[in-house]
Amino acid sequence: MGLIPTRESDNFWKNWIVQYPEKAKLIEDARTLVKALKVNEQSLSDQEIQNVVRHTLELAEEKEAAENFEQPGFISINRKFWIQAAAAVAILVGLSWGVKTNFVPKNSVNVSYEKLVSNTSSLLTETLNEHENPLPVKLSDGSLVILTKGSRISYPKTFSGSKREVFLSGEAFFEVTKNPEKPFLVYANGLITKVLGTSFRVRAYESDKDVTVEVKTGRVSVFAQSDPKIKEKATNRELEGVVLTPNQKIIYAREDVRLTKSLVEAPVMIATEKSKQSFEFEDTPVSEVLLAIEKAYSVDIVFDEELLANCPLTASLTDLQLFEKLNIICKGVEARYEILDGQIVIYSKGCKQ
Repeated sequence: MGLIPTRESDNFWKNWIVQYPEKAKLIEDARTLVKALKVNEQSLSDQEIQNVVRHTLELAEEKEAAENFEQPGFISINRKFWIQAAAAVAILVGLSWGVKTNFVPKNSVNVSYEKLVSNTSSLLTETLNEHENPLPVKLSDGSLVILTKGSRISYPKTFSGSKREVFLSGEAFFEVTKNPEKPFLVYANGLITKVLGTSFRVRAYESDKDVTVEVKTGRVSVFAQSDPKIKEKATNRELEGVVLTPNQKIIYAREDVRLTKSLVEAPVMIATEKSKQSFEFEDTPVSEVLLAIEKAYSVDIVFDEELLANCPLTASLTDLQLFEKLNIICKGVEARYEILDGQIVIYSKGCKQ
């Protein structure tokens, strides 16, 4: 999950610190965070990079000036904004920034459930849940769909061809039978969810502005129906697009046509063959505690392992939810955390010895 430093990347950060020496600590925080997060290289000309750097710094200065004007005699530095500004520039020089929304082409309108169903060449069966209780629907491949009240799904009696396709309006939980040879695709309000075999929830009501996909087990990929490579992504046996893992979710803003990755509201521990894991700690380095939580919930936690190795924690966290655990840990070592791009990022100055 780290980034291999290069002479160019080191020079980028050094030059910025020289230009803004009073922001050296903030810029260094951004550099550390960017190095810890997953990266995607991008190619831009020197002039494009300079333009982006100049524009980003101007925005940062304007924001700080406005805050100082509003609070005369008090120098206010928006720490979070400067860190994000530094990292935002880093995206465009090839370092990338974990906090991003995935914009997709706007040259196509959202496709309604009715239109999708009417345009398919397969003979489909529709099931509508008109009852208060969730309605289970068994598909021909053994997959199970649990429809909430007022939701409906269309599907073929038998899946044929190279993929399994269903069409949803409303909300449903899916437990998909694994078949790497035949990807399973859910079409819902302009968003396509693709899996090879896993469990997840899709919320896609016609009246809602957003479509949400939450993953319970396995891996899921999502992409917009307006994606120019939709045919390749739908038929490819690999998971492409934005990939989600357990306890992660994606929110697709239909009007803005963008995807935002985050964590579910109440992450749960991923079931293992071992008995219930204990989270009882006594003088345990916080770095070890965070690694244990990361493994139990299958979520990425970004932190300075060497820095927090000197911070001991004594606490009983077994019966607490994930975010309650994190709150107690952060209070114990004077740290804080943020959810960025489906990851948990811990900010800490370490512990005084």
